[in-house]
Amino acid sequence: MSASRGFVGRTAELAALAAALDDATGGEPRTVLIAGEAGVGKTCLLEEFEERCDGRDLLLARGACVSVGAGELPYSPWLAAMHAVEISVGAPALVEGARGEQAALSALIPALSDAGRSTEGGQLARAHLFSLFLELLGRLAAKRPLVLLLEDLHWADTSSLDLLLFLSRNLRRVPVLLAGTLRTDELNEDSRHRVVFGELIRGRTSTYLELSRFGRDDLGAMLGGGLSTEVITKVHERSGGNAFLAQEIFAAEQRNPGGPVPDHLRDLLMMRVDGLSEEGQQVVGVVAAAGRPVSGALLEAASGLAGPALRSGVRDAVTRQVLVRTPEESYQLRHSLTAETFYQDLLPGERAGLHRAVATALTASAGPDASPIVQAELAHHWFHGRKDDDALFWTLRAARSAAIVHAYAEARRQYGRVLDLWRRVPAAAEICETTYPRLLDEAAEVLDYGGDPQRAVQLTGEAIQVVGAGGDPKVLAALHEHLARLRWRASDTPGALAAAREAIALLDGLSDPALQARAGEVYARVLMLSGHYRQALQEAQAALTVAESPVERGYLLVTLGTLRFLLGERDGGVAQLRDGLALAESTDSKENILRAYTNLTYCLQMLNQLEEGLELARRGCELAAGFGLRMTTGMVLVGNAADILLDLGRWDEIEQLIDEVLPDEAADDLPLYLQYVRAEVRVARDERDAARDLLDLVMSRSAGKTDQDFVGHTYTALAALEIADGNWRAARRAVDEGLDKLGDGEGAFPALRLAVCGLQAAGEAFARHAAPQTWLSWADMLSARVESAMEELRRAGGGQALPVAEALSQVAAAELLRVRGEPQEAAWVAVAETWASLGHPYPEAQARLRLADCLLRRGATSAVHREITVAARLATALRARRLTGELSRLAVLAGVALEEEPAPAAAAPSAAGWGLTPRETQVLDLIALGYTNGRIARSLTISEKTVSVHVSNVLAKLGAANRWEAGLIRRGESS
Repeated sequence: MSASRGFVGRTAELAALAAALDDATGGEPRTVLIAGEAGVGKTCLLEEFEERCDGRDLLLARGACVSVGAGELPYSPWLAAMHAVEISVGAPALVEGARGEQAALSALIPALSDAGRSTEGGQLARAHLFSLFLELLGRLAAKRPLVLLLEDLHWADTSSLDLLLFLSRNLRRVPVLLAGTLRTDELNEDSRHRVVFGELIRGRTSTYLELSRFGRDDLGAMLGGGLSTEVITKVHERSGGNAFLAQEIFAAEQRNPGGPVPDHLRDLLMMRVDGLSEEGQQVVGVVAAAGRPVSGALLEAASGLAGPALRSGVRDAVTRQVLVRTPEESYQLRHSLTAETFYQDLLPGERAGLHRAVATALTASAGPDASPIVQAELAHHWFHGRKDDDALFWTLRAARSAAIVHAYAEARRQYGRVLDLWRRVPAAAEICETTYPRLLDEAAEVLDYGGDPQRAVQLTGEAIQVVGAGGDPKVLAALHEHLARLRWRASDTPGALAAAREAIALLDGLSDPALQARAGEVYARVLMLSGHYRQALQEAQAALTVAESPVERGYLLVTLGTLRFLLGERDGGVAQLRDGLALAESTDSKENILRAYTNLTYCLQMLNQLEEGLELARRGCELAAGFGLRMTTGMVLVGNAADILLDLGRWDEIEQLIDEVLPDEAADDLPLYLQYVRAEVRVARDERDAARDLLDLVMSRSAGKTDQDFVGHTYTALAALEIADGNWRAARRAVDEGLDKLGDGEGAFPALRLAVCGLQAAGEAFARHAAPQTWLSWADMLSARVESAMEELRRAGGGQALPVAEALSQVAAAELLRVRGEPQEAAWVAVAETWASLGHPYPEAQARLRLADCLLRRGATSAVHREITVAARLATALRARRLTGELSRLAVLAGVALEEEPAPAAAAPSAAGWGLTPRETQVLDLIALGYTNGRIARSLTISEKTVSVHVSNVLAKLGAANRWEAGLIRRGESS
């Protein structure tokens, strides 16, 4: 890259950009953030980088955020960038890259047709859009490395920021460079912008460049040669090295040599504008109010100037370097600081008049089919032009358009303004062509999609109050059905059940099959997830009888199949689930297809058909990726697969599976049900601090969650952690709290699993002589809970409970004998054999530990040796260090010599001999096992960047050329 003429300094920053581009063109995507105060030279740096890219075979496109209604224009920088891409490659190439998803991608690429766009909304729909865009960028980049430059991200809308973060995290092995500029002096402490930029800066593929002010020499070079040291020093002192301010101060000196230069920034920036003609100031006013580049036609219409006067005003403003012409033949102010200063200097009435003028001109040019961006602009200008009726009309259109393209943060902001304007406009209902209750419920849906279900509940509740008890029962029923869904997502299970019941009651005797089916479905789903299976079955069957839509019928079949399985009709339930899956596939209902896969894998796991369940879960994950739902519904299936791998003892594959679908720096974004699986592995591997961090995260994010399986799993994992810590009273509290949360739900299996964990805690406490009578009475209570759960499970299963339930029942019986101090050897023999037959190595090893302890007490030496050896082999394979430690201690007491892992060859020096720190030794051990940096970071609970530093140190100290050679040295295999 050669330097362009006139550009000064920024050598290190340009080198960093060049390095990022080299990485990207090599297939390692990169994100670069260029930050600094206003006027420091961010845009100049980006323009210089762009110029240096000339001549390279790159697909380079640029998009900018605009100050107009900052944060209100959905996807504005991406739309601009993709328009530039269209100009470069042509619309047919974009159609080809969309691969049949033109309608969905039209939200980000206006060149694509939106015909047939789905009306489905919500976070799944937004994730689908983001994933499709990710894939499209990858296809474009496969032909030519792609460089997207995004300017002024401090003005970006929230959805644009979320998309940038998504792409930065998920672009992999494609030649893409994302680079953006932002002002550091424009960020509020609690803004979404600060959060996103912080996440981006911490990303493993990101480079952060914060531009400092120029030194005196660079500033002198920028201002031009031949200047005296005195002038350069004076300008530098007054500007502080800020490039834009230095240019303005120097220009002021040139205009009035030896005269005074304003002390205040406002006066300095207004000097150029104040010298303009009246026509020039009118033109500048329109551009400042518009907040974006303005075409000549729009400038003429909004300024009210006739041809000659307009041309004179534009020429004056351009000559005095207040306005500049863009490559698209539009006009903009030379720097945003000038625009902001001029706009703030206007009187309120002047601002309102300019906004009305711009809005009138935009309305005339856009016509009835205004784009979503223009709709948002019109909403902004009419609102600030104080024309409430026009503002209401366009703001509602902008809100609906934003919601259609899943820009929920922007839609939420617009709906808030619509509700405020409604109260000020007498003819609001006629203008909006809707009623206030419908508008409230419409806004509630968007707020729910945007992640604020509590506020959504309030709005739909207000809509119900406005309609009143004597209102149209169908309208009220629809509102209560929606309220039920909103309350469920707001973790208000009782409220959701009450709202669903009310919806069904209001529909009694009325004919509205679609609404009756929806109300019955939501009622059945909430009942099922809160453990009321029988009633849920009745409601789902009733809803199925009236459901007409194939999509609704498919959804209900999946619900019914799951319920029948949970109530003991195992074969019938699985068969109905398969029917629901077939119907979902025939209607291409992506959400329901994945839901059927999720529930089927759960049922197969409960039947202990683990390999088939794992295969089905992996197939579902592949489908989710194909649907563009890998990071949402797909993660539920990852959780199911992880749970099955936990049972199978294939624990390392859990992290491998996560590595395949989730970037390393986004581990905290894993669904909660996957986090507790990871926590269980860490407890077993004696990584208790990491386990507690994970469970703290789960507990902090799951307040109010009543899903029976989730509650049972989470509190079981927490109790197991407390047992590992030797804190049996805390384990008891966890079990009691979990059982209390399960309440009277019909989820017998979650209660069984949690009660058995409690008995294990009681057994440990009794073995340590901790107030045996207290623990015995608690153990008796838990035993009764186990018997009750087993009775229900066996009754439902025709006398035979689920395989894992039968095994847990045996564990409970053995632990109760342990608490009572009664003979238990035979019980542990049965437990070990059962787990072995089911193929669950970890609980089998636990049972053999208990059995070995019993055998040791009666002196059966050979049998002790056999059980400890088998258990140790299982525990070692799992790297279950806690269990291995217990077995080692028992082996010492029994005089059993456990097999040691092969020692390194004698020639291999010790870690101390290499000069490694303890942490570097841990890193080397994991390198030798083939761990990636991401897996090492998760195993040691440190950042990946820290791991990278440790790896570099290890390689240097070992004199190893690469990780493979370091692994050989650690194992003593190097020559």
